Amino acid sequence: MTLRNHTLYNKSNCVIEMPGKKKGKKGKKKKAMAGGEMADVCVKKLMKRYEQNCKDCNSVMPLDLKKTMKACIENCQILSKAILEASTVEQSDDPRVCLQPFIQTVREERYTYLKDLHVWNIPLVHKDMATLALLVEKGFYPLRLIDLMDCLIDSYSIKRLSESFMLCQTLTTLILDYNEFGDKGCEGVCHGLEKNRTILSLSMNYCALGVASGALLGHIIQTTVLRELYLDGNDLECDGAMELIKACVLQAEEESAARQEAARLKEQQEAERILAEQENRYGSYARTGVSDSEAGDRIGSAASSKGGDGPGASKGKKGKKKKGKKKKKKPAPPPEPGPWIHKLHLADNGIDGLGSSPHFAPVICMRLFKQLLLHSTCLEELDLEDNLIGDMGGQEIKEGLEKRKEADLPSVKVRTTHRMSSETFAAICKLGSGLKKKKKKKGKKKKK
Repeated sequence: MTLRNHTLYNKSNCVIEMPGKKKGKKGKKKKAMAGGEMADVCVKKLMKRYEQNCKDCNSVMPLDLKKTMKACIENCQILSKAILEASTVEQSDDPRVCLQPFIQTVREERYTYLKDLHVWNIPLVHKDMATLALLVEKGFYPLRLIDLMDCLIDSYSIKRLSESFMLCQTLTTLILDYNEFGDKGCEGVCHGLEKNRTILSLSMNYCALGVASGALLGHIIQTTVLRELYLDGNDLECDGAMELIKACVLQAEEESAARQEAARLKEQQEAERILAEQENRYGSYARTGVSDSEAGDRIGSAASSKGGDGPGASKGKKGKKKKGKKKKKKPAPPPEPGPWIHKLHLADNGIDGLGSSPHFAPVICMRLFKQLLLHSTCLEELDLEDNLIGDMGGQEIKEGLEKRKEADLPSVKVRTTHRMSSETFAAICKLGSGLKKKKKKKGKKKKK
């Protein structure tokens, strides 16, 4: 064993590692928030305060949220999404998960980094809804998504929450699935959405909505920026569905007529331009006896005879362009209010001839949907699954998709019931398969 340059070597001239500290990997850099506080410290304080508030209210923390908070502390990340889900209770006296302690914690800690709030299977009384509404009304907490699924919300409580939407400038998605507040609750939601200009997506699946809700939501689509509507599992029937899309169909037809008129004017201007060019060409030949091609050849030969004066002369060296700073892209402007629906889901809504609607109501309703498919350029998804529209209704949807393809409009994804002729259903599935991804061409392999 020898020592050379402070390194030990054995007889086979191999390096012997000395015991001691090994070089470890560099630790993750801690992210500093706007106030100078580290992300892990901020979440740790939030978790500690939440635990204390749960004890004071005889409640418990959701296990998943607790794990998420611990993961955020370990990875030095901010908690931007909170999911509060009911836990299993063995006895009636056991503490349950409640919304109020969490909202209280967010307000006490001034935690402004929460973007998405999900509350699942937790019964919410009017006091809880009022507490959440006060948080939204402040405008200090930039919530983007509120999801209250299966929380036993009644029509009176949802109206209180909807009043806060008028003052909120950040909320874009509202999910109220499996809360059976009916048409009265839908009226309260629509009242709150009338003056809102940010909510783009609304989901009220299985909320016991009836025919009256169709007209209410149709008015909201017409006067707000709402673009996505999910209403599966309700009872809008044919009349409610037609009232829902009536304004969208009228708008789409007007835009289609405007596009046709613009295309006609463009063709007319192009024809006039070609005619004028032909007249000028024939007129110049009649005056001079020289065609345009011969005149061009003479001009080119005269220019080439001069040294450097013609268009073919070599130009001097161009100066190098200075690299300027890249301009930052401006954020997209907010959408304009109007009846432009992008995604509409109406699965299992009693759109058939079995209820109070007359026997031919599904065909009349599908003709209106046919006009929407034929003229609307913004429609992306249409879901009519589990509605017995019949073979005649299916034919209307099929014709709308065929004419949409002939008009070269963007593709749309359509779902309908299979209870119709196999040929019609197969055609709808083929034409309404949605956007098709183009396959990338494989490049040639480089020669080694």
